[in-house]
Amino acid sequence: MEYLAFALVMLGAQFSPGPDMLLLLKNAVNQPLRAGLCTVAGIATGLTVHTTLALTGLAVFLRGSTALTRGLYLAGGLYLGWLAFQLLRSVIRSAAPENGEPVRTGESPLSDHAAFSQGLITNLLNPKAAIFLLGVLASFAGPDSTAGAKLTFAGIILGQAVVFWSLFVWLLKRPPVRRLYLRSERAINLLFGLALAALAVSTLSNL
Repeated sequence: MEYLAFALVMLGAQFSPGPDMLLLLKNAVNQPLRAGLCTVAGIATGLTVHTTLALTGLAVFLRGSTALTRGLYLAGGLYLGWLAFQLLRSVIRSAAPENGEPVRTGESPLSDHAAFSQGLITNLLNPKAAIFLLGVLASFAGPDSTAGAKLTFAGIILGQAVVFWSLFVWLLKRPPVRRLYLRSERAINLLFGLALAALAVSTLSNL
């Protein structure tokens, strides 16, 4: 029952609004399925690092180091701002064609490496991820928890992330969902761009 409760808490956190989720949405709707899945792999790899830090107690140093935390907030805010700039620029550059047909915003296709790197960097530059995991794991995996229990918690975190995020990306590629997206692509990309920009400002405000 404890593992089920932990799984539900983590599932809610993994699908809550934040840098990872916004990047995943952006790449899932703007890029091929392969790029979306590579983004999932990148985020999951970053999550592996944060989970390891939390389970070994190293995240305490992150929470207690003002300089390191401020540095991560700065790097994270600037990176999110760069992603927002790229997306908003693609929206501005798109122009309505003469025949009145909807047009793609022209975001360049991502290579597997680029999509993976975006997911990895976005997750690693989010200090709140490590601090959140530290807090949640402290509630479920106390100092007396066995190595097996800690590995189980880690498996739940990473397993859910890979499975449910991949299913989410796959769903966004289904024809009905895809058609709905194409009809309002520019508006959606504008919304994503503004949301990323807001996250960048919010992150930098923590300095």
